[in-house]
Amino acid sequence: MNNLLNQFEGTYVYTNGSKVFTITLVKRIKQYNSSYYEDLIIGEYQYSINGIIVQNTMPNLNVVYNNQYIKHSIAGNYTLSNNNRRWKCPQCSPNERRLSARIRDESTERSADFLMRRTVVNGQQVLQVKIDDVLPDLETANPPDFSLPLGEFTMIKQ
Repeated sequence: MNNLLNQFEGTYVYTNGSKVFTITLVKRIKQYNSSYYEDLIIGEYQYSINGIIVQNTMPNLNVVYNNQYIKHSIAGNYTLSNNNRRWKCPQCSPNERRLSARIRDESTERSADFLMRRTVVNGQQVLQVKIDDVLPDLETANPPDFSLPLGEFTMIKQ
């Protein structure tokens, strides 16, 4: 993937009042997905409200699973162009690529799109994120709400 995934590696934090959402992303190369080998960004998160940890999957970051994509809380490697309908980016440079992954809410087992753009804001490296399109739970009549932050926000690289 021409080292595209390298720029997304790191730990990022988003704070909104008393809510703190921290993610750590790492690149894994030549990961077997039951059909072929691929490079992949995997990650885990910690989400706290009022200083109380609501969810923490960070201990799983270094666990090596048979299928990294399925087991890690954050995983993906699909690139988005500037005009991708899922998240348009008129401010992106013409050759800039963003990343699409999936994030799983461990408390509800629901997943959502996790779209990322690495950039610099006021001299600080940041990850602009869009979490949306929570996947429907077809097996449950009234599935629990997705409990992680949704929408667009900026996470600061630590």
